[in-house]
Amino acid sequence: MFFLRMLLVAALALPVLADPGDTTVVVTFAQELHNFAAGGRDNVASFQFPEQNLECSQIWMEYRLDCPSSPGDCDPWDRTARLYVQRDLTDSTHEDIEIARVITPYDITGSGRPGHCEWDFDMLEYQSLLRGEVTLHSFVDTWIGGSQGWLVTCTFYFVEGEMPITPYRVEQLWSYGGLVYGDPDNPIDNYLDFSFVPVDALGEFATVRIWTTGHGQGNTHNAAEFSQKTHGVWIGLDTYEHLLWRNDCASNPCSPQGGTWEFSRAGWCPGDRVYPWDIPFVEVTPGSTIDIWPTIEPYENFCRPTNPDCVSGVTCTDCNYNDTGHTQPVYITSGQVIFWTLQDVAADRPEVPVPASAVLHQNFPNPFNPSTTISFLLDAPGHVVLRVFDVQGREVSSLLDHDLTRGLHQVQFNGSGLASGVYFARLETHNEVFSNKMLMLK
Repeated sequence: MFFLRMLLVAALALPVLADPGDTTVVVTFAQELHNFAAGGRDNVASFQFPEQNLECSQIWMEYRLDCPSSPGDCDPWDRTARLYVQRDLTDSTHEDIEIARVITPYDITGSGRPGHCEWDFDMLEYQSLLRGEVTLHSFVDTWIGGSQGWLVTCTFYFVEGEMPITPYRVEQLWSYGGLVYGDPDNPIDNYLDFSFVPVDALGEFATVRIWTTGHGQGNTHNAAEFSQKTHGVWIGLDTYEHLLWRNDCASNPCSPQGGTWEFSRAGWCPGDRVYPWDIPFVEVTPGSTIDIWPTIEPYENFCRPTNPDCVSGVTCTDCNYNDTGHTQPVYITSGQVIFWTLQDVAADRPEVPVPASAVLHQNFPNPFNPSTTISFLLDAPGHVVLRVFDVQGREVSSLLDHDLTRGLHQVQFNGSGLASGVYFARLETHNEVFSNKMLMLK
């Protein structure tokens, strides 16, 4: 395992620049307008990338923002700009896998200001997604209309060469564009749930990657943009923590700017790229699962409209969100697992064990006293309801009622306080209903 770790360290440490003579260039969204009106904030298009048989030692992308020509101009406010690969799940559904994120700058036009910005992103871990015909989704969270907005260009560079260990598969864990933080009536734990990611026969190592930026101000602790909060993740029985904070916002390639771009923030630096939090070198076992559970430091925002004890000008400056100095605290977050292998990925790849439809497994143990595990597989992400009923059809427990990712999920049911007898686990997905009989013996 030590040898494999060293190979992965070497692969992750490869330089981003290379000899352009060995490079294939793919230009996407060539100065594509993004704004709230004519251009749209979401731009989706398909592009032809190199085929799988082109072995690459380096892949990187240059993400560039330009201003619309006069009488247009850039959006003068800091927003998120995200780039996704759009991957089909079924004939009618897809998922967006985030591969890059930028915080757009404050005003960059005028004397002494750069007028455009560009950043480099290492794309090697996403090489399995960037092959053949690829659908990309470019999104800029701009509310500017008219002739203002941003012109986006994403240029990919594929450098031929050998890799000692190959990133060959990416699996989505979660993706939320505005996860509300600090509202007890809408707890964050309702969304950040366990994920059980199957490991196929090629898997040797994995990287757990988490993209998160905090937004919102004027709240308790000035969360989530201007407060230091610890984010964590359980991977199996191991826990990892990360302080979401950047104190280097005053130095970035898109400055000088207008506004407060120099201030430290929770991963949100106007005019700079966002760096994901990576947990590399996670050892995996083919045929098993990687069990992942994200966490965020407990917090309550007392300056929210739904808090009956909040009094504007007394307990808080303002209890109502006003979209300027007091905005709802949210985290924009997505999570992924990137698998690595020493084996030949040019050969036929093993099938990832994701079903053609949802599957509710028999609980284990069964019979049980008083706890049992209910597991199920989802073929696609979506809303899931899992409840337990007695033989009279009365609901005795509501275990789940929220969105989940595709893949394997497990939930504990505790029958303490219930009588011995037969119970039914009922799973409801977006278009299917399943039930299993369970027996509790005390």
